[in-house]
Amino acid sequence: MNERQFLLGPKDLARQWYNVVADLDEPPPPPLHPGTRQPAGPDDLAPIFPTSLITQEVSTDRWIPIPEEVLDVLTVWRPTPLYRPTRWEKALGTPAKIFYKWEGVSPVGSHKPNTAVLQAYYNKRQATS
Repeated sequence: MNERQFLLGPKDLARQWYNVVADLDEPPPPPLHPGTRQPAGPDDLAPIFPTSLITQEVSTDRWIPIPEEVLDVLTVWRPTPLYRPTRWEKALGTPAKIFYKWEGVSPVGSHKPNTAVLQAYYNKRQATS
């Protein structure tokens, strides 16, 4: 019988985020400036976002390191359980292994705190520098 439930511990927590842009044939278009409707550059984003988040947003690096301080917070609810729906794989007739995560173990029952913690970290870091 195949394993269908994977309960990972804090030592299994990812230490980097994967950036899909590195593997795209061409980068996605930049966000548009709401006033001019022209592509927004880093200077346009600076009044809204800290430099570290802008740098991450425009990065073409495949892996983005997660700061240790952020990892410390994420370990409160991460990693979330991982499941493999083997009956669904069979029903689809696919040789692929399908996995999904249950984000219901996070404080708000959602994936949203995962990026919110990082955004708060970078905003606080820029405010104190």
